[in-house]
Amino acid sequence: MGIIKLTMENNKFFGITHIGLVRKSNEDRYLIKKLKDKSVLVAVADGLGVEVAGDYAAEILREKLADLNHISKKNEQPELDQLARVIDHTIYTEGQENNTLEGMGSTLVGVLLRDRIAYWVHVGDSRLYLLRNGTLTQVTEDQTLARFLLEEGEITAEQMPTHYSRHVMDQCLGCGFVEPETGRLDFLAGDLLVLSTDGLHREIPENTLKSILNMDTNLEIKARALVEAALGAGGKDNITVVMAQG
Repeated sequence: MGIIKLTMENNKFFGITHIGLVRKSNEDRYLIKKLKDKSVLVAVADGLGVEVAGDYAAEILREKLADLNHISKKNEQPELDQLARVIDHTIYTEGQENNTLEGMGSTLVGVLLRDRIAYWVHVGDSRLYLLRNGTLTQVTEDQTLARFLLEEGEITAEQMPTHYSRHVMDQCLGCGFVEPETGRLDFLAGDLLVLSTDGLHREIPENTLKSILNMDTNLEIKARALVEAALGAGGKDNITVVMAQG
């Protein structure tokens, strides 16, 4: 189990990852990085692919993010979008050049925190949540085949929660034609941002997630409680969560 803590000005950060109870390796990655201008980049990624491929794809992504030192002011969303596209191309090219890595990919949720604004980029089915005044909101929307079919009118909203396609990703870094989604939201004092891979949010119901996040305790205890809840539900996948407290 790996953890990272960071306190900066009035903000606190905590990240944790766990292999789970079934998988033989941890293909999740996460990052908490202070940039040169004292803004902070946080991210989670979930590698996809057979054997070592998913692990390799997620590590490519983590290294690319770790090498990042600057994002231009007033151009945050376009640069985060372009960063995701560059990583997509890198992973795709590596997969084409090595047969053992063909088809590898990774999800991504990344957030740049600067001047009380959270700028985010999202690919796949890892998620960004916002807890504000006790209310939990899912900020990102999973890029799955079910979402695509719903938008095309092929299935109904009532069918979506149980349709097989909700587990089939429509986008990932490494597909070679990625369409990242970006956005921004105010990051207020008392806000809590939560980034998670599906080994967490697919294992536990949202009311359990909300209940744990609303506990009157520190980030580390909340994060560890989330991991224990996912393990208690079976721990079928790697589990990763990163938190940023305003």
